[in-house]
Amino acid sequence: MIIDEYCKELEEIIDSKVSRNFILLPGRGGGRMLTPTKNLHEDKAILKIGARILSFLTFPRTLNSTWEAYGEFQNQESQNIPNIQFDTFILALDFLYMIGAIEYQGDLLRRTKSD
Repeated sequence: MIIDEYCKELEEIIDSKVSRNFILLPGRGGGRMLTPTKNLHEDKAILKIGARILSFLTFPRTLNSTWEAYGEFQNQESQNIPNIQFDTFILALDFLYMIGAIEYQGDLLRRTKSD
């Protein structure tokens, strides 16, 4: 699935830029992961929301356009994926910005180039 590719890209960004600031737990199959708690649906985890946001940023977008794209995705997948609120969306953007995965210039969000 395409989301898995973006999750892998996020893991690479975390490894290369900010791994000293995060505790990454060993996962199944030898990988490392940031995990949500057992009380949080995985589709509401900031890491997964961030991966989805990256999938929408194949070209620079405004904040509103990115939120609308996420909303369309939620409407298409509404049976399987819980809806998120705008504040959770913003937290995911903050996370992506903090780890250097996105930048905000001239009212546009864009993915940064991977090293």
